Amino acid sequence: MKMRSTLVALAVAGLSFGASAATFEAQQPYQIHLVDGEKTTSTITKSVHSVTIGEGKHQFAVAYSKDFSTRTDSRVLNGNPVIITLDVPADAQLALDYAEPNNYQQAVQFLREQDSRVKVVDKATGRVMEADIFTIPTPAGLDTGRGIQDYLQEQGKAFSGRTDAAVAAAQAKFGDAAVDADALEMLQHWWNAADKDTRRAFQIWMIQQQ
Repeated sequence: MKMRSTLVALAVAGLSFGASAATFEAQQPYQIHLVDGEKTTSTITKSVHSVTIGEGKHQFAVAYSKDFSTRTDSRVLNGNPVIITLDVPADAQLALDYAEPNNYQQAVQFLREQDSRVKVVDKATGRVMEADIFTIPTPAGLDTGRGIQDYLQEQGKAFSGRTDAAVAAAQAKFGDAAVDADALEMLQHWWNAADKDTRRAFQIWMIQQQ
C-alpha cells in the first residue's frame, strides 16, 4: 500500500509539469545515439538529429562523423562520442552550438577539443545552457549506442533516472516520503507519451487510488 501511495503521489506531482515538450537538436555532422540511456533509431544508414523530451534532467550521447574524402584520399572523420547532461526547461528548443571546421585539418583539431568547444543553446532565447559535457572513447563494434551505454555504466556515469525538478515538486507537495527515481522517470515518460484521452483516464484512476 505504501508503494502504491508513493507512486500516486509522484504521478500527481508530475501533472504540474503538464505536457510541455522540449526539443534537442544535433545537426549534421553530429547525430544522436542515446537519450537518457535509451538508444535512438540511429544506425549506419539512418541518422537521428532531433528528439522530443520532457522538462527535467536529461542525458544525450552524440557523435560527429563527416566525409572529407577527395578523389585521391579517403578521409572520413569519426569523433569520440560526446556526453551531455543538463536540466531541460519546459518548451526549450535546445541545439548543439559550435564553430564548424572548414576543412579536414581544422576538423581533426576540433575533434580533439570537442568537450570544450561544443555547447548547448536554447534557440528560443539564445541562452547558453549549463551542461556537463565530456567525451568518451569510441566503442568497438557496429552498435554504437549500446557501446556508449555499456561504457557509461562501467564508469558509473550512466543516466541515473532522477529528474530533480519532479523530485523537488513531489517533496514539496507530499513531504519527505522516499522517492523512487526510476519509478518517477517511468511515470513521467509514459505521461508525456500518452494522448489526451489516456491522460484523462489515468487521472481518474489515480484519484481512485488515494
